[in-house]
Amino acid sequence: MHVLLFILSILVAIGVWSWRIRMARDGLHEAGKVARTAINMPRKLAFQYKAGKGGLTLIEDPREAAAIMMMEVARARGGPLTDNQTAVMDREIMHHFEFSQEDADALTAHAAWVTNSAPPPAETMRRLSRLIVTSSVLGPKEIVDLDAMLVAVSEAEGLPTRDQMALLQVYRDKAGLKT
Repeated sequence: MHVLLFILSILVAIGVWSWRIRMARDGLHEAGKVARTAINMPRKLAFQYKAGKGGLTLIEDPREAAAIMMMEVARARGGPLTDNQTAVMDREIMHHFEFSQEDADALTAHAAWVTNSAPPPAETMRRLSRLIVTSSVLGPKEIVDLDAMLVAVSEAEGLPTRDQMALLQVYRDKAGLKT
């Protein structure tokens, strides 16, 4: 009888320990899933961003807002974006944001993509101008610098058009700049 009780207690102990090991393994598996989710979160958010979920409301970086504003000013000339306009935008981005050529090209491409699904240009300029003016990281110098950047883009193909001037005026009104 003692032998049966001993064998039964060993089987119960093995069962309890195997159950605890399985529970620990399942817990580690769940923790691994959570860790993978946390690691992939920036990529997932970037994908959602690039998929257009939320549009302009997702833009928080003033540099990104400035690039989109420059793209709107360039496109206000009418017709397709020219190589000269793209070069001026890239040059302004590299100079003022201290980006590499590759990063400037990527930001310009992103701005072009965003403007394809953005509201009308004047509304886009109003929203992004509000973001620029209320940004805690930008001072008066940066606000004036952005005006100069927008002017440079508007003059990339000669004198600015009326539509370009109208967009510049939207920014200047929101920024409190005199014309």
